[in-house]
Amino acid sequence: MKTSSNIQYSIPRCRGINIHLLKYAILASIFVVVFASCPSFAAPKELTLAVGLAIPPYNIPETKSGMELDIVREALKDKGYTIRPKYVPFARVKRALKYKEVDGALTINPDSGIEAFYSDGHIVCENVVISLKENSFNIKDVNGLKGKSILAFQDATLYLGKDFASMAKQNHEYREIPKQQLQINLLYSNRVDTVVLDKNIFYYHRQHNHVVDTSKPIDMWHIFPPTPFSVAFVDEKVRNDFNEGLKELRNSGRYDEIVKKYITVQGVNGSRLRLRD
Repeated sequence: MKTSSNIQYSIPRCRGINIHLLKYAILASIFVVVFASCPSFAAPKELTLAVGLAIPPYNIPETKSGMELDIVREALKDKGYTIRPKYVPFARVKRALKYKEVDGALTINPDSGIEAFYSDGHIVCENVVISLKENSFNIKDVNGLKGKSILAFQDATLYLGKDFASMAKQNHEYREIPKQQLQINLLYSNRVDTVVLDKNIFYYHRQHNHVVDTSKPIDMWHIFPPTPFSVAFVDEKVRNDFNEGLKELRNSGRYDEIVKKYITVQGVNGSRLRLRD
């Protein structure tokens, strides 16, 4: 058998690399990395927020809007977030946060006992007593309600303090109803002396009332302490981003624009808007 010392090995050649295509590929990769890492270009992160107070004008489930929801939505929008409201009974808000079924919750405060990262106050709710000016009432405190017919929101005696609960128990003309729009009807038709409800809920239902004449001047009596509310977040960074967005929303005047979209304040003696306090 013949052998040869002149054996030649054939090394396969690689196809030529197009330098221009390589440059484009590298540039494209760099662009993708920068695009993905820049907050202004990254896709918005969706947050699921539990809504325990689904009452107009604060939150309106039918349209997924509302004064509070719009404020929270826009404050987070500029920080790269979108929100998806999850309407739940208020009693379930604590569980939803505890087990991180949601990313946050609306209309609560640090006194709720729920462990979370609480934002700066974004709204202030205030229950008030309202009467027609023509009746010339002088209601400086709970005692001023004695002897008057009162129509309050449901479970008002559980929320407005012991003095109010005691007064209601002794007043045979005290009633509570769940449909707060009916309070406006009965007040302006002079079928009740006073109504007790959140002032922004009053403004909203009065503005959308087509049943009675709501042009009569009223007196608004601020005898209950206002309650500030925050948004509770599971993530501290999201809370911080929200606080920054909320501050920018207020400084730009957009906060006030949102409020005016839902409520109109007119013909009210002693009225003061407390959403921003």
